Amino acid sequence: MTSRREFLKVGLTASALLPVGARASFVGVETRASVVPLDKVLYDSRFAASVAFARRAAARGIAVHAMTGDMTPFWYDDLYHRWRQEPIAIAGLTAHGALFCLERLAWEQRMRVVYRGEHAAAAGGCIAHRFEGPAQLAAAAVAATVDDGWASALADVVAECPRGRQEAGIAHSSTMRADAAAPPSPLFSWVIAPVPRA
Repeated sequence: MTSRREFLKVGLTASALLPVGARASFVGVETRASVVPLDKVLYDSRFAASVAFARRAAARGIAVHAMTGDMTPFWYDDLYHRWRQEPIAIAGLTAHGALFCLERLAWEQRMRVVYRGEHAAAAGGCIAHRFEGPAQLAAAAVAATVDDGWASALADVVAECPRGRQEAGIAHSSTMRADAAAPPSPLFSWVIAPVPRA
């Protein structure tokens, strides 16, 4: 019969023999398992920032869905049916109305907004950002909003939203001299996901 010590020795030897690339790949699988799997990204085609966010999400392999201010067709034709089957996570960069409606509808599915970012034009041609959510995600969002490519960079941030209960944080940042990227009204980046029970 194999002892515990022999079993551990064989396991350590086998892992040491793996090529470096194989170990890196295995580590990557573990890392992805701790991230909320996004089923879809909703964006508003009226806003350049929202379109940039969606393009980046699509480049990452996430399905995207366009709207023009009204999320009703997305709800009735798509999300309603998906959420009846299972509680899937979604994300977006939209105006407040779409987020407000989806947040209320998510409650019935035992889902919540686990990350929220507000992005609004500020004095001096800047964009002021406010983030609420997992502390590590809020910190990453601050780093992502240093230049005009903030909307694309935020798609990378929300795609790495951690799964499970996390320490919450609030953070603020500004994108300086961002006249061209400034939304005409506040936009919100968000992730709606199942919330694990305590």
